[in-house]
Amino acid sequence: MKNVYATSIEALIGVLPVVLLLLLFNKFVLRVPLENPRETFIGLALTVVGIVLFSNGLKIGLLPLGETVGINLPGHAPVWLVLAFAFVLGFGVTLAEPSLQALGEQIEELSAGIIPKRAMILTVALGIGLGVTMGVIKIIFQIPTSKILLPSLIVIAILMQFVPKAAVGIAFDAAGVTTGPVTVPTIIAMGVGIATALGGRDPLVDGFGLIALCLVGVTFTVLILGMIFKI
Repeated sequence: MKNVYATSIEALIGVLPVVLLLLLFNKFVLRVPLENPRETFIGLALTVVGIVLFSNGLKIGLLPLGETVGINLPGHAPVWLVLAFAFVLGFGVTLAEPSLQALGEQIEELSAGIIPKRAMILTVALGIGLGVTMGVIKIIFQIPTSKILLPSLIVIAILMQFVPKAAVGIAFDAAGVTTGPVTVPTIIAMGVGIATALGGRDPLVDGFGLIALCLVGVTFTVLILGMIFKI
């Protein structure tokens, strides 16, 4: 119960100043009345409550579960199954990101339907799945992050020369959107768990770096999507 209280206070400290800043800025600087004050305040209240509940659920349930799966997976499954699970996990948790849904809608609208929302979401999820898989390969075979990251960045830099300009911005923004509250803790917890379970690995060195590889994976797949649709 003590941990729940502490987590709730941390969540409130994180979100309340932002809410107050927006309200005060709108009232005293912009001086624009709210169109629907009642709905706005109900929405803000739901946001605060939701963040508090989510933060507690994350700390109590999702993080321990991800780490438990990561710790037990290497001892109960062959390498190919570990990699397959990593891909499916990365793909699946990405689909749960609310920010990705919003991004998909914006891309579909601004591209006049050239890139469907579903295609955008699946492409980003594919990139996260590839990134998590590369991260687990890095952990299992103790490959330095730089030896995977640097060649990947070179490939992306080359691809950027052959895709439409609009696709470049979309690719990097899509990569940033996916570092959300569901994807990041789940992937990090699993990576740290696998690094801990295998032994001979430093969880601080080998267990981290997966998110960077996910960002690279998303950038790569969205650039390919841009080449296909020629946006």
